[in-house]
Amino acid sequence: EEALPTYQTMINTLDGVRDETGASDSPWAVWTRRWTAEENRHGDLLARYLYLSGRVDMRMVERTVQYLIGAGMDPGTENNPYLGFVYTSFQERATSISHGNTARLAKEGGDPVLARICGTIAAD
Repeated sequence: EEALPTYQTMINTLDGVRDETGASDSPWAVWTRRWTAEENRHGDLLARYLYLSGRVDMRMVERTVQYLIGAGMDPGTENNPYLGFVYTSFQERATSISHGNTARLAKEGGDPVLARICGTIAAD
């Protein structure tokens, strides 16, 4: 959830999306911005939970996110929209599984709030 600028930039380079202005009316560009907005809500919610829980070193989380985004990524899709959206689809599924597993572990560990947050995000 935290590398959204990187992911949106990657998707915007795909042939057929090419949202070079950030405000294109093309269906894929509109979808990409809406997807990014939804994912941003997930990341914000998790970050707020972590901050308010006091259980993690937020400075280290922020530093890690800074390095993650700064490093960029090349998923090897070569601007091919099919490869780009296949990659995105697999990534979405992997993230859903990860959040679902975290929800289960949080519930088992006695944190119903985190369990509910992660369960909701996993289902979204």
